Amino acid sequence: MLLTIKEVSNILKISESTLYRWVHKKEIPFVKLGGKLRFSPDAIQEYIKINSVSNL
Repeated sequence: MLLTIKEVSNILKISESTLYRWVHKKEIPFVKLGGKLRFSPDAIQEYIKINSVSNL
């Protein structure tokens, strides 16, 4: 099941407008289906993993 803008903004703890800006700049993986933005849960988890700062 694909995630909505609202769901992803809640997961990432960011505003929907920030998420729309990231989509516009192609900074986050997304798909467009029927004119609506959707996000793969696996791609979002990978995005979080890649963009996390570890305490080394």
